[in-house]
Amino acid sequence: MIAALNNLSVLVADVGNAYLNAPCQEKIWFTAGKEFGSRAGTKIVLVRALYGLKTSGAAWRAHISGNMRELGFEPSNADPDIWMRAATKLDGFKYYEYILIYVDDILALGEHPEKVMISLSEIYQLKKDKKTGKTYAPPERYLGANIG
Repeated sequence: MIAALNNLSVLVADVGNAYLNAPCQEKIWFTAGKEFGSRAGTKIVLVRALYGLKTSGAAWRAHISGNMRELGFEPSNADPDIWMRAATKLDGFKYYEYILIYVDDILALGEHPEKVMISLSEIYQLKKDKKTGKTYAPPERYLGANIG
């Protein structure tokens, strides 16, 4: 509705292997298994968050939050997963660009949301759509809801 009322474009993307982008917030030691070949049995320190660890979600959230701030976005007071940045259209109309993040799903609203998606694709590997091969596109569905 915000996009329609302000004549903004909307794009969606999905971050591939999101948790693996985030560094571990604590030291986790384990013994390498046979799949490590000649290193089997050696002690290893985990440096990236893995799916299944209790702290991985928090590590990913902290990591992407830092990157959103570097891009000039601030979380809204109402919902910390809605990021905002003041912007001005070419005609001088002042508005806010919005980024909605739910774990690894990203929805961007703005006059040129592709600029934000390009910035994010320089930081993260965005998943390619199986049909189109694109890493971001106007939404048909978001979080299971038909919106296109």
